[in-house]
This record gives sequence, C-alpha cells and structure tokens, in this order.
Amino acid sequence: MSGNILVVDDDPNVVEIITESLRNRGYNTEYALDGESALRKYDEFLPDLVVLDVVLPKKDGFAVCDEIRRRDTNRDVPVIMISGNAIPDNMLEGFRSGAQDYIKKPFSVKEMIAKVDNFLSQASRRRDLREKNEHLEDEIQKSVDDLQRVNRELKKKVLDLRSIFDLSQDLNRLRDPEELINVFFLTIAGQLGIGSFCLFSLPTDTESYLSYVGGRGIRDTVLRTVRLSRETGMSQFLLTREGMLDLRSDEMPDDARREIEFMWDLGFHYCYPLIVKSSLIGIVFLGAKVSGQDYSANDREVFRSICSSFTTGLDNARLYSELQSTYLSTIKVLVSTIEAKDSYTRGHTERVAMFARLIAEEMGLDKKDLETVSFGAALHDIGKLGVYEDILNKPGELTEGEWEIVKSHPVVGANIIKNMKFLEAACDLVRHHHERLDGRGYPDGLKGDEISLGARIVAVADSFDAMTSNRSYRKAFRYKDALGQLKLQTDKFDAGVIEHLIRLVERGMIKEPQRD
Repeated sequence: MSGNILVVDDDPNVVEIITESLRNRGYNTEYALDGESALRKYDEFLPDLVVLDVVLPKKDGFAVCDEIRRRDTNRDVPVIMISGNAIPDNMLEGFRSGAQDYIKKPFSVKEMIAKVDNFLSQASRRRDLREKNEHLEDEIQKSVDDLQRVNRELKKKVLDLRSIFDLSQDLNRLRDPEELINVFFLTIAGQLGIGSFCLFSLPTDTESYLSYVGGRGIRDTVLRTVRLSRETGMSQFLLTREGMLDLRSDEMPDDARREIEFMWDLGFHYCYPLIVKSSLIGIVFLGAKVSGQDYSANDREVFRSICSSFTTGLDNARLYSELQSTYLSTIKVLVSTIEAKDSYTRGHTERVAMFARLIAEEMGLDKKDLETVSFGAALHDIGKLGVYEDILNKPGELTEGEWEIVKSHPVVGANIIKNMKFLEAACDLVRHHHERLDGRGYPDGLKGDEISLGARIVAVADSFDAMTSNRSYRKAFRYKDALGQLKLQTDKFDAGVIEHLIRLVERGMIKEPQRD
C-alpha cells in the first residue's frame, strides 16, 4: 500500500505505535503533537488521510477537523478520530466536524490499519470518480461551447446570406449607377467592417482605361488622377483570376507590379475584379478591416457574393441606360410626328417638357418623379396622332363633333403608351393633363388632389406655353400677362405649381424669347 498519512496525538508513545505500524504497511507518515502544529503539517505534507486525536493542546481535534474540511472542499482526505472518552458523544461531535470514523482508546493496531486501508481505497475511488466526472463535465462544456460557437457562426452565415439576398434584390431593382454604387459601398462597409476601399470602373464600353469612381476611408485627391489600362498590366492579369487577390502575391507579373505597388503605397492590400462575360468592367481595392483582423474565409465568400450581385447590377444598369436611350429616341420620333401634323404646335412639346421639368425640380421632386414628369410632358399630346390633320390645323372654330375628337387625345395617348413598361408611370400624366381642380376637366372629371401632382405640373406647363405661343386666332401673350391669367384660374390650375413657375421666370431660369 502507499499514501501519505498524518498522525496527530499529544502522546508520543501513541504516535510512535501508529506511525511505525503504518510505515511497516508501506505508508509515508508525518506526525504532530498539538492542533496548531497539525494544521501546519497538513499544509506542508498534504496527506491522503489523517489519524486525529480528539484531545490536543492549543487546538482540539474537532477544531482541527473543521479546519481540514475548509481546506479539503472535495472531502478527499478521510479523518479517523481517536479518543479515550466515551464514544457516542464524541462520535456525534466528530461526524459533525467532518470525520469519517471514530476509534476508542485503547485501540487495536490491526483495526486501525484495516480502517486506514479501507478509507484510503474509498477516497481513491471517490477522487477518481470525481476527476472523471469533472473531465466529463469539461468535455460536455467544451461541446456546449463548440455548439454555441457553431450556432453563432451559422446565425452569422444566415444573416450574411439574408443580407446578400436583400442586396441582390436591391441591386437588381436599382437602375441609377450612382445609387447602385452607394448601396454597394454601404453594404461592404457595414457587412464586412472594411475601413477603406475604392472602385475603379469603365465610364463606357469603348473606354480604354478604368477610372476612379469613389470610395470610403481614403483621401482621393491622388486617386482621381489615376487611370488603369484595361488592355495591359493588372487588368489583364485579373481576367485570369477569381476571388480576392493579395497585392503582395508573388503571382503578380512584372508588367502589373508598378500599378500594384502604387495602390499598396496608398494603403490598399487586396483587389477584386468585376467581370461580365469575360470582360473586365471594374476593380475594387480593399484596405484593412476596422477591427484589424485578417479577412476570414467567410469574409471572402461574402465579399465575392456581394461583388457578383453588384457586377450584375452594373451590367443591368448599362442595359437599362441603353434601353432608355432607345425609348428616348422613339419619343423624339413620335413627337416629331405629332408636330408634323400640327403646324401651330411646332416646338410646343419640347418647351412643355422643359417647363415641366424645371417646375418639378423647383418643387424638389426626386429623380424618379422628375423622370416621370419629363416623359409625361414630352408625350402629353401623343394622342393627337389619332386626330385628323384637318381638324388640328383648322383655322376657324371647331364643331362640337370635332371638339369631341380633339378632347379624346388624352385617352388615345394613354392607350398608346400603357403597354410600354418604361413609360407606364407617365400614363397618368398623359391621360389627366386636361383635368381641372374644380372637376370640370376631361376625360375623367377628376377634382382637387384626385389629380396627381405630375399631371397638375404638366397642365400648368402646357397652358403656359399655349398662352405664350402664336395661334391662328391670336398673338402670343407676354410672359407677365400669361402668368397673370394663370393666377386668375385657380379653379383650374394648382396655385402652388403656378407660384413655382413664377419664381423660375423671375430668376431667369425660364427666359422670354425676343418677339417681333
């Protein structure tokens, strides 16, 4: 057997008998003759079991047992108390102090050794069991921590995927390149915590150089002067690569090294190519993260997805711009056709579109509404394509039937463009530019706020140009007189729109032409 045993008794003879017997059994022993010495020996020797007399000088056995239990919180060290007094009372007191057993003097050495062997064996099993249990609890806690970590990572990935999905929706919806780029910048800054970045892209498909578009967290004075050739150097190398590229990579060819070192000196560490149909349309340069941490594999994957959506959005915006140009060309042809039929309104459509847009800008309409007003004003008379030329150009007064035909042009015009998705927002303005606030207009008899603001703007612009243009039956009004007439017709026109038109004329934004 092995183990460290502390023997505490004020009788040196008893101590000698017990320690000698235990040594013969194979145990290591130490002893103490009083309570205070016993506690010092306990702290130095760190025994596996204590044989403790009840009656001791300086501090009795019960007090010593209490102190041992305060030190031995796991109760790994058994205490066997010995005493020459009556057993029952001392036993209860000893058990309350934390002793495991009690032996009355005089005692049998064989009984003592048997109890020591037994209690040490039990203590060893309890300690092993506790340690295994603690190890198991540690493993369980580690598994719980791992599960929580994995759960946090999964939640972050779900949020990242949701953000990427939402971004993809936004980028597919946005058609204005400036707004598109702003959303892209806000997303990579917020989603990935990138401290500095910038974008270079091609102004047009025919350009030979990528130019600085914008960025965050940088001083861009120098960057605004930089041009990156799309035919050589870094641009050509990036066409062969996928994903985020370290600017310090040994893979970089010599002809790209100068550009790369220049961007590195400006604080950028990585770049990412924006490629559409094997053609490079832009490069994103990245600096360090705000946190100072490296870009993780998940960061790189999220950034790749964001850039993919952004690239698709840029390509869609370009296609949309081309489609818009096609529609604008179509509109110009239609307007030319209308004015060819009506000799008295030549230039009318162009002026109404200009007046309406200036009024809309003065009123603070957003970009989308400005576009709608411009298209609606440019097409407000497109329905006259369905009106006979002899009616449009008739010098005299129209008959009731002829007037009804002329009054049909807002409905005809709206029907012409209603199936053109690009122009559907302008349908309302085309149909309702002859409505009146008092409800006596046509074709639907709308009144007040039932008439959209865009239609009210076009109505004022249309009437103002009609008053200030020559007709077969009268000369053009001076601007001052036309504005006075409009102000008198608040039952028909929106007074707020008229006030904005007046301010434009007063500031010279709308200038009166020279007249003969």
